[in-house]
Amino acid sequence: MGLFDIFKKQKKYELPEMYNGIITKDEYNDILEICIKYHQDKELIISKIDEGEIVTDIDGDEQHRYLDNLVRVLASNEKTIWSQLIYEHFDKLKPNTSALNYLYKDFEYANQFLRVLLKEDTFNLGDDINNYVHRTDFPKTNTFLILEFEGQFHYVRKDQINEWNKLENDLFKIAIQNLPENEIEVKEYEFGEKFTVFIFFSGDFSASLMLDLKNRADYSIGKFGTLIAIPTKGTAYAHPIENGELSELIKILDPTIEKFYNEDPGNVTTNFYWYYNDEIQIFPTEQSEKGLFISMPKDLIRLLNENE
Repeated sequence: MGLFDIFKKQKKYELPEMYNGIITKDEYNDILEICIKYHQDKELIISKIDEGEIVTDIDGDEQHRYLDNLVRVLASNEKTIWSQLIYEHFDKLKPNTSALNYLYKDFEYANQFLRVLLKEDTFNLGDDINNYVHRTDFPKTNTFLILEFEGQFHYVRKDQINEWNKLENDLFKIAIQNLPENEIEVKEYEFGEKFTVFIFFSGDFSASLMLDLKNRADYSIGKFGTLIAIPTKGTAYAHPIENGELSELIKILDPTIEKFYNEDPGNVTTNFYWYYNDEIQIFPTEQSEKGLFISMPKDLIRLLNENE
């Protein structure tokens, strides 16, 4: 019995909790069946199928192929084209190992490809997260240092950057400066006839750009800072705070935040954040019988009271 036969005869896989409400268990198994066939057609070895990921062995290197974005794309398309979309997705993941190895030896060339991506703190890289260059900017998320090279994102491991001889903090500064502002569209909306909200749309870097509001979007910073929401990597909300009337706005925005988070690729978080003087705080949440209660950070309340 070959390795692929093991997966063929595998009982149905359980639906990962993160896909509840997006696809069904049967649809998840249909997706995995097409994924397995793709790897079989390309003579690629699958060493493991885990929750929301396929682990492959390519030229002796273990590679984790995460299905999260793919699943969300498929969920918004007709099943008749799922096979086509899955094949196109994996075709884009073919790594250029020799070129990547060169990048880790030549920082002067590699630095132009540095970017950052925000992920929820539950995001699974299939390895100890501490092996990767990351930090926390928005509470309950992680900011990863990546290389955007040949149309693919490569999460940078700490053991790969020794020859760069650079401090991680300096790498993050460069990566944030490199974020492609020209790929991000900003639209201004008014909610409740009184709340100005700027929504940032892009393929990948809207959430990441929130790390550089002061330089890229200072118009979104009010007297008391900015209310921020980052439901997905490609969608971010920024409201300049001029007064304490935030509860009403949060109630208005929350359903759309949930919708983006649950339906669009690259989900990050449904939390709200306060940006002020280069610091970011989370809006505390509390689950009760009446639902989710979102409150303002104590420091924001104190600041508003001091300026009444």
